[in-house]
Amino acid sequence: MKLYDISLRRTSLSISDRLVAARRLDALGVAFVDGGRPARSFYPRGFFGRAAIELRLRVATLIASGGAEDLTALLAAETPAVAVVVQGHGISMVREAVRQLVRAERRVVVEARDFFDGWLIDPEHALEVVLTAAEAGAETVLLHDTAGKLWPDQIGEIVESVAETGVPLGFGCHDDGGTAAKQLFAADAGAGLVQGSYAVVRGGLDRADSPSVHSAETGIAPVPCPRLEQTVSAQKAIGGVR
Repeated sequence: MKLYDISLRRTSLSISDRLVAARRLDALGVAFVDGGRPARSFYPRGFFGRAAIELRLRVATLIASGGAEDLTALLAAETPAVAVVVQGHGISMVREAVRQLVRAERRVVVEARDFFDGWLIDPEHALEVVLTAAEAGAETVLLHDTAGKLWPDQIGEIVESVAETGVPLGFGCHDDGGTAAKQLFAADAGAGLVQGSYAVVRGGLDRADSPSVHSAETGIAPVPCPRLEQTVSAQKAIGGVR
């Protein structure tokens, strides 16, 4: 099981602190460190440029994220990997964005927001999005429970159904109360990549609630967490984090 960290997507950290955070997350053993969305107005310009020069990650891969409409900014970031966040865009737009990124020799993760709500309405269309992304060259399609309405066992059942396609899957959610349980059900059902905020950093998070909780005034440093004892088994099952 691999971890995909999105702690830096929504935070006011300086570029220097982001670099520190990325190094600490690399030491934690995550597979992907999402450096953020370079097309957003609040994003600190120059981060990916400095990261290319100064970061020497041993385990993690730096990834830039954004929508299909942000293709120019995603290419300009020149990260080894890119996450295309799909929400309300046509399939053809997603297909073309993925193809262009793959031609530019980027590894691509497609993050399908509201996937589970879409599945409940029209499972055939939801599957078409997954298959289109994979056929275009995405290495993983991350199914996102954005609204957080489903129970963990429902998540597991749907992931298991989608996994029958043979497409490599990931899972992410915005459910502050049931994140760890949903991650475990998804992983058991076939999701090989689990997205979450595995570090709490100054400036706020993307509604983080994960098995591995860290905090710092600058960068990231471990701190006691009252809920950690209850989630040790989840922590090990999701990523083998020690």
